[in-house]
Amino acid sequence: MMIRTLLLLVGAMLAFATPAAAQQRAPLDWFLGYDQFRGATLSPDGRHLAVLRRDEVGDVLLVVNMETRRATPIQRARADQSLEISQVGFASNARIVFRLVQRNRVVADTGGSMVRNRGRMDDGFETNTRIYAVNLDGTNLLQLYDPSALSQYLDAGIISDLPRDDDNILLIVPTQGGAELRKVNVNTAAFDRVESGTLFTFNWEVDLNGTPVLRQDSVQNGRGFSWLRRGPGQRGWTEIARYRGAAAANSGPDFQPVGPATQPGQVFVLARRDGADTSGLYVYDTATGQYTQTIQTNPNFDVTAVELDTANNVLQAACWWAYRWTCEAKDPAFGERWTSINAALGDQRNVMLVDRSDDGNLWLIYTYGPQDLGTYYLYNHSTRTMNSIISQRSNINANLLPTQHVVEYTTSDGQRQWGYLWLPPGVSREQARNLPTIVVPHGGPEGRDVWGSDPFAQSFSSQGYAVFQPNFRGGGGFGRAFVVAGHGQWGQRMQADVADATRHLIQSGITDPNRVCINGWSYGGYVAFTASFMNADIFKCSVAGAGVSDLRAMLRWVRSGDRGDVQGGGGGGGVNSPTYQYWTDAIGDPRRDDAGLDAVSAAQNAARVGMPLLMIHGDEDITVPIEQSILMQQAMQRAGKEARLITLVDIDHYASPQNGEAWRTVLTEALAFFNQHIGPGVPPPAASN
Repeated sequence: MMIRTLLLLVGAMLAFATPAAAQQRAPLDWFLGYDQFRGATLSPDGRHLAVLRRDEVGDVLLVVNMETRRATPIQRARADQSLEISQVGFASNARIVFRLVQRNRVVADTGGSMVRNRGRMDDGFETNTRIYAVNLDGTNLLQLYDPSALSQYLDAGIISDLPRDDDNILLIVPTQGGAELRKVNVNTAAFDRVESGTLFTFNWEVDLNGTPVLRQDSVQNGRGFSWLRRGPGQRGWTEIARYRGAAAANSGPDFQPVGPATQPGQVFVLARRDGADTSGLYVYDTATGQYTQTIQTNPNFDVTAVELDTANNVLQAACWWAYRWTCEAKDPAFGERWTSINAALGDQRNVMLVDRSDDGNLWLIYTYGPQDLGTYYLYNHSTRTMNSIISQRSNINANLLPTQHVVEYTTSDGQRQWGYLWLPPGVSREQARNLPTIVVPHGGPEGRDVWGSDPFAQSFSSQGYAVFQPNFRGGGGFGRAFVVAGHGQWGQRMQADVADATRHLIQSGITDPNRVCINGWSYGGYVAFTASFMNADIFKCSVAGAGVSDLRAMLRWVRSGDRGDVQGGGGGGGVNSPTYQYWTDAIGDPRRDDAGLDAVSAAQNAARVGMPLLMIHGDEDITVPIEQSILMQQAMQRAGKEARLITLVDIDHYASPQNGEAWRTVLTEALAFFNQHIGPGVPPPAASN
């Protein structure tokens, strides 16, 4: 297969980045903030491409004529008005649908209640969303849902783009009587009501004909949710699954629809059936409530996605995260192409099919990996060629980016485990000896690391440090037993898994035992806090970002909170909330074992801290409140020990693009801290083009 570079939008239109040849190391800007291009999508006939461009003013929606290579800006969203464009898609060859999102601060009034602009809540902020349709030249802009008549929640959501209908899409909208499913004409904004829900309905799933066949409702005042089914032609809704407490909050649910299947009334569902440990992909019949077909199971990894050609109603593949993104073909024609494309692009990138023309000839492919910060390719099946058409970030020199490797090892209790080793530019796997190393445990803890993308790993390794991302019990994506193995093991087996990984790096000669630090965010911040007093024999310094330092205090906050009802899932949920029950399952119940929780809480063990400690926290974080870092700082002061807390003003819990400047502070301060305590990274390679 021939791969060519045919950059449509980079170069003449933009020159944001300094040429990489002038850099000794990759600038941190490469890993921060918004991509210069994102969200590309292809028109049904393949003649146009829509993509978002980020510039100094904000977002621009571009439409590219694929024959002339001419890009036309048709909409703008200004960053100084907290506006952003998202979820761009072609409703037809003539119309584009997109969401316009505005993010607003939440402020307290003098009476102690919260003054809110209506919309869905974010950490310390909330978002209001509008949905629009527009012609390819920017004319006939229409708002598809008018919220002005409502006095409460304003946001609508897209349920289906109805791939067989060029004129309509399905929206879920709030009304005074509850949620409503509407078929909305993208050319006129006229609508028909398809279905009425209840005051508790917040989602529908439809079959290939656009018929609503599953409904999702909140239950017990938000303490859980239920799924209901109704086959085509049936009248009443039948409840099929109800999740309360921790079961409503965990990953890898027992029942999660992921899209229409190939027959009316059927949907693809991720489920753990018949006591299976991992989530598989199945066909579910909403008329009978039966699983009719097993599409994919994997004993080691949760299946997470389905690849469906909606225009031609063909199931193409099932996909999941293994060491890398992996898809198993279910259609021979798809499999032949997919194998060829992956072979051409190599095994160092994740390869994803993001869109296709209706005739199946053109595929829009997206890739990313340790040395690929995001690239779109256009594959043409008739000519067997693949062109690189958009780089998400321009002027990137891959020679200044790290490499990534899978390392396997055995834990101290005999379990085979693995993790991702990132090596600095210019250091091969064979040359990886006695390197200064940063261990970066992931957050969640019911998350997982994936191939090719992590702001800490990419940034630190590009500056000359080896970085290791250990897998550890309690993480998600590997079946429910692996998650449950971490329950009640905070600071115990989960902490030991991270320590064992670090010892393996030292014993194998990769890591210099005198130059190794730990850095974590969220649950990873808890691990970093705990390592400061529990693993002083291994680590020489610790950076704890947005971490939990006192487990009992954290559970009290989740139960009782201190910010009224402003947050949409942080503290104040009560003892029966899904969040509180989830965390008592995962961490432990303070009503049963106060002493055990204190033994693995850094704020209760500050006198034992045996290494330099840096704390970083956003003051608008309602996932882990900043009080957790303040508690640790106060405990360190009482113990006569120094610990610096960097407060990120007006920043929430997440490394989102709009928080790019704050994350520049996070990375810059962490790197300076490492340099102070374990010295600089290995020298950079010679600058090259």
